[in-house]
Amino acid sequence: MTGNAPFYTFFKGRVALHALLRAAGVGPGDQVLLPGYTCVVVPNAVNYTGAEPVYLDVDPATGNLDCDKLEDGLGPAWQSDRAKVLIVQHTYGIPADMDRLGEFARRHGLLIIEDACHALASTWRGRPVGTLGDAAFFSSQWSKPVTTGLGGWCVVSSPDLRAKLEGVLPEYTRPGLGTGLMLELQHLAFSLLNHPRLFWVIQGLYRTLGRMGLAIGSSTGDELSCERPVDYQKRMHPLQVRRLERLLDGQDRFVAIRRRNTALIEAALQQAGLPTVRLPDGCDAVFLRYPLQVDNKVDLLEAAKRERVRLGDWFLSPIHPNLDNWELAGYIPGTCPVAEDLSRRVVNIPTGAGLSETEIRRTVDFLARNAKAPHA
Repeated sequence: MTGNAPFYTFFKGRVALHALLRAAGVGPGDQVLLPGYTCVVVPNAVNYTGAEPVYLDVDPATGNLDCDKLEDGLGPAWQSDRAKVLIVQHTYGIPADMDRLGEFARRHGLLIIEDACHALASTWRGRPVGTLGDAAFFSSQWSKPVTTGLGGWCVVSSPDLRAKLEGVLPEYTRPGLGTGLMLELQHLAFSLLNHPRLFWVIQGLYRTLGRMGLAIGSSTGDELSCERPVDYQKRMHPLQVRRLERLLDGQDRFVAIRRRNTALIEAALQQAGLPTVRLPDGCDAVFLRYPLQVDNKVDLLEAAKRERVRLGDWFLSPIHPNLDNWELAGYIPGTCPVAEDLSRRVVNIPTGAGLSETEIRRTVDFLARNAKAPHA
């Protein structure tokens, strides 16, 4: 995953991105290019440096940056003399076209930071994602390929950027023992209760406890309002670092589970007459979520909740999960029409441990009964 490069741990993946941007010298007056089909915490990390996010549209088949539209799709917000970084997201675990994106970045003098939070162990033309740009950040939050409760890390291919990152690391503090122990308890509860039919109950309970301050939530109210939390610049507690090291040492087992479940999902979808993902040449995707486009997303998710079928909603908007006030994150409605359309259509099936063949068939049977094909 990291090759020979060291990796640097942070309280969340978004904080790793923030540290990378600062190490790259990104600040007021600069621009950072990123997909308009992401989580709000990604443009937040850009905004917290004082830089401006510039959103690019995505490929409807993959949710990754649309290389065919890259030049024409930049729009009037793009100013080549101000742009410093291109963030490349590998959506759902599908590797982006790093050949074309790399050529674009070289032509415009941009650093590439890979958003590999969905894509641990995926490869592009035989090379692991996270090793294809100047740097990459990963997440070990609850819904990611491996989980430490909350957490994230980054790897840096560029020696110059690595030296600069080590220069800013002292400004990111370690959380206290209480935080580390709370995350360990949350991880234990997650492990015990992680069953597809409990998903909606546990998700609701977790969000309620987070609002009450009784659990450490994935995103604070400040972040969802695009305000910077006062304790944002934190690293990972040593308890979570040790767990992450064990998980990465044993990641082959988790990858095998995701590959097996993906094969079962695709076979069931084909049998039900539902579409499967066609991967571009050069991709070997280890899916975190298996996406499906439907014409009744809102109703489908409500039905899934009633029938206790675990379906994901990524992404609900170009800056998930925010449904309105996108301007707070610097996104103007209409900027990325394909991304906005995908946000209205895509649901996804998790691929991780705890998803049995019986549950996969139950999920696909539910989709066959309830999902409406796009434009049907």
